[in-house]
Amino acid sequence: MTNLYPASPGINDPAVFQPTAAFRLQIVKVIGFILLFFLLYVLVLLTAVALGAAFVTAGIALTGYHPGIFTFIAGPVLIILGGLMIFLLVRFLFYRRAPVNPYRAPIDADDHPRLFDFISKLVQETRIRFPEKVFVVPEVNVSVFYNSSFFNLLWPGRMNLEIGLGLVNCVNISEFKMVLTQEFAHFSRRSMKFGSYAYMWNKVLYNMLYENDSWNDLAMRWSHNGGLTGFFAHVTTMVVNSIRFLLRKLYRLINRQYLELSREMEFQADALAVSLAGTEAAVSGGRRVEMGTYCLDHCMHKLSDLETDGQRFRNIFHVHRAVIDYYVRQNHLETDTAGLPLIPDSYFHTFLKSRVQLREQWTTHPTREDREQRYLAAGIRCEQVTASAWQLFNNPELLQEQSTRQVYDVLSPGCSGDTISPAEFVAALTHRHRLYEYPAAFHDYYDNRAFTAVNTEDERALSATGVTDMAQLYHPDVVWRIRSYYRDKQDVETLQAIATGQFQTRVFEFDGQPQKASDARELARRLAGQVAEEQRWLQQHDQQAYSYHYRRALARGPEAVRLLTTRYQQILMHQEFANRLNDQVIRVIHAISQVFNAGHDAIAMLEPWMEELRAECWRFRRLLHEVTSSPGYTSCLSPEVYDKVQRFAAQDCIFMQDQVPDYVALQELHEIISTVMEQYNNSNILLRKSFLEFLLTMEPEG
Repeated sequence: MTNLYPASPGINDPAVFQPTAAFRLQIVKVIGFILLFFLLYVLVLLTAVALGAAFVTAGIALTGYHPGIFTFIAGPVLIILGGLMIFLLVRFLFYRRAPVNPYRAPIDADDHPRLFDFISKLVQETRIRFPEKVFVVPEVNVSVFYNSSFFNLLWPGRMNLEIGLGLVNCVNISEFKMVLTQEFAHFSRRSMKFGSYAYMWNKVLYNMLYENDSWNDLAMRWSHNGGLTGFFAHVTTMVVNSIRFLLRKLYRLINRQYLELSREMEFQADALAVSLAGTEAAVSGGRRVEMGTYCLDHCMHKLSDLETDGQRFRNIFHVHRAVIDYYVRQNHLETDTAGLPLIPDSYFHTFLKSRVQLREQWTTHPTREDREQRYLAAGIRCEQVTASAWQLFNNPELLQEQSTRQVYDVLSPGCSGDTISPAEFVAALTHRHRLYEYPAAFHDYYDNRAFTAVNTEDERALSATGVTDMAQLYHPDVVWRIRSYYRDKQDVETLQAIATGQFQTRVFEFDGQPQKASDARELARRLAGQVAEEQRWLQQHDQQAYSYHYRRALARGPEAVRLLTTRYQQILMHQEFANRLNDQVIRVIHAISQVFNAGHDAIAMLEPWMEELRAECWRFRRLLHEVTSSPGYTSCLSPEVYDKVQRFAAQDCIFMQDQVPDYVALQELHEIISTVMEQYNNSNILLRKSFLEFLLTMEPEG
């Protein structure tokens, strides 16, 4: 068997693998809280079981020793109540939750000996137990999972390994080793020790208290049955929910300690991984995974659109690689001998991240930038195996096609259609990109934002001397400032949501610094002041831009000035109508969602929402009348959509038949409003693009 396992650097320095004293102290604190939780857990269980047993005993005693009409009623009541309490408590506390991933497919060593030999060597280096089972999924990740239950609080469960074929599709063998080691390191006796138990215990507790769906479903079914059984189940559910409330309060204390620990646990796992795979694989692997995730998500999101057109993928991973190649060309990147992208630091300079970062339950991973700083500081050199990770698998083509069929079996059972090749898919992607792409001379200045309502009437002000160079007007630094403005505007909304409690979080990060939720209001106020200043600046700059093009048009003659003014005003008119249409679509969708949430069994709750939906539907129809009757708007809709709109406008807004919601009509309404909104927005993009191309015709040649 060919040895494809990359050699490790052979680092023996204990400092690389041993946690710091502060890290050990954090682990001790977390485990101490978990032991406290376990003690309270047992006390509550014993108390509740004793209470249930007391009810049963009292019921038997009443029936056996004090016979009578009252005792023949009260005795069985107490017995049933006590029995239900014990049963539901045991069902809640001693639950077993098997992780479910419908895309998961098992593989074995007979079919893929090179891969299992690779995993075996890595298991030895990381000092963990070999996974009980290995699965593949159509994702860009590697994860370890296990069946979590109460008994996993006492001893660890046997882990299973899940390998994303999307990951295999976008990394080489050394990078695959790096990513796999990062996951194994959480369970490694070589570096984590008790940290791996804290990692596992915290997730078991979270699953039990927040994701115990089977117990919730059973309790709700019994509570809704009515009669004595429903009454007893309702009483018992109140008792169990009180216990869960108490345990959740304690868990929040545990999780607070765990969140302080988890980030360092990730860095500790990274330290082991980079010591076995080297700095080069760590940096390049993380970057390729980030790009590969984006490209596979794009492929997945297009499945429903292709199904509508009667098309499907034969092998989604071939399409995934084709999209990666397309993305590489779009960003002017190079590739290595295996065809994988080379992603330099300069690539990330075009991205602008939010200044506000929320840290949720399972998103405590460090950022790519934080990790890369540590990888580079480690400076571990290691010979790289740059061949594609697919070389670890036998017959990759068959495995890819099987996984693709599994995707369709889950998302669209029974779906059939013509196969679209990767080249055809990328060609359609390229066509759409070029169709809506603004001229490069504007450097994205007008991308993803509306045109500003500027002064187009004051001829003296417009013709006054101003910026004389288009390159200066649309300089990339100016565009970066605009993007920063919109980023900060969004961050103000996020901070306000934290301040008002719309986002439930105790802490967050702002500009990389930890902040308390109570600080959000003041940060939002200060940032809003900066945003207001930038808004005024952008208004002035847009006015300068229009004045510049006005002077260019003036040099061409009155007809060019007339076209400039008319076309700009037309864009503003369409934008204003698009805002009204967007707002109305949101109101209709909200009313539809309320109808579905109310359910067809609750007619009393349903009728008010049906009335609101009917009213919003009529308002939407009035907007459609403007679209179909105004010469300025009609061209925004394709002939097919125009016919659908006409048929819809001829119908009454009635969505209930015989006191039952007409879900077919609701679905048709949702489709028509979504289609109209999409086509109208796309037509506005094309209108702005045409205007920008018109501006370029007035520029001097050369």
